[in-house]
Amino acid sequence: MNADKINPKSISHRDHRERRMGVSGAILRLKITLMDCKPTIWREIEVVLSMTLSGLHEALQVLMGWEDGHLWAFEAGQRRFEPPDPDGMNLSGRSPEDPERVTLRDLFAKEGQNILYQYDFGDDWRVEIAVVAIGKPAPGVRYPRCLGGERAGPPEDCGGPPGFEELLAARRKPKSALARELLEWVGPDWDPNEFDIVAVNKDLAALRAPRHLH
Repeated sequence: MNADKINPKSISHRDHRERRMGVSGAILRLKITLMDCKPTIWREIEVVLSMTLSGLHEALQVLMGWEDGHLWAFEAGQRRFEPPDPDGMNLSGRSPEDPERVTLRDLFAKEGQNILYQYDFGDDWRVEIAVVAIGKPAPGVRYPRCLGGERAGPPEDCGGPPGFEELLAARRKPKSALARELLEWVGPDWDPNEFDIVAVNKDLAALRAPRHLH
């Protein structure tokens, strides 16, 4: 299911200043793809360039139906962004930047660029985020907004891509003892093929506060 997308006529292909500096009124259309899962789970979303990486994290949690109960990080080239650990621990062994202080305009300047989002370092969900277009906001539209997507996000704590594949296999062949156990764990309401864009946009609109820097 898809919503109206950015008018192609509004997409700037020449304005280097807008791309380089990140004019606050500009909108990014992003393609969100969950890696290492078949069939592909994807979303398309529009966000403002002034959104912080922490704000994008919150939007991604909504898009995938996750519960924000695990560690997370972004990577862009050699740069890594993750919330400061109150205990001073850094599992990656690198010196991360604070995602509250970095906006999308700091990372994205043109179509085709991408960054990586990691969620739950145990299950190791990896999400590719790619710029599809840079355009101008539509009158009266609240951002972020989801334009489309396919299939439900994997349940929390299901064991990463390998565990998710076992869960899908259990739905295809539900008679074994392991399959019955997995299906009981996930519950009868979970449908891997379901994606409710109306509910997702309602939840995006209900995020407790937009995280933007100007």
